[in-house]
Amino acid sequence: MIDTTHIVSAIAVFTSFLVGYKFGNKSIAKNATGNSIPTSSDKKEENIFSDFGGEYKMILVVRNDLKMGKGKIAAQCGHASVGAYEGALNKTPSILRKWQRSGQAKIAVKVENEQQLMEIYRNAKANNLNCCLIRDAGRTQIEPNSKTVLAIGPAPNEIIDMITGHLKLL
Repeated sequence: MIDTTHIVSAIAVFTSFLVGYKFGNKSIAKNATGNSIPTSSDKKEENIFSDFGGEYKMILVVRNDLKMGKGKIAAQCGHASVGAYEGALNKTPSILRKWQRSGQAKIAVKVENEQQLMEIYRNAKANNLNCCLIRDAGRTQIEPNSKTVLAIGPAPNEIIDMITGHLKLL
């Protein structure tokens, strides 16, 4: 018998990444020579990270105490990635483009409970980082409204590492 939970999780992850890829490719305007050109939103944007060069990443902070299956974690990370992407598209489009050009790094780390997740969330918000906190609907493995994954970024590695650098990889 086929386990529909795994199929639904795989479809959710694939759809999340497909949506992110599709919108990501449309967010960078190009001139006739193929070089990126600024859009009108670039002129209005106040970039609080303008002094940072180098690499950019997105961090996915996953709660370890919920004992989610691999497919569930993948689906929740997909939701968080797309949510953070959408937030960055509106709030920090130039940082989003720098992240896209630097390989769209996404790193999954873990915390042991909701309290630690929320502490990371508050610190990220206090540092003006783009965040997306996912609450599960509770249709499969975990209780409804459980906070499962926090996406932070995209942002410069140095800034994100100040908030999450102590966390272990998932």
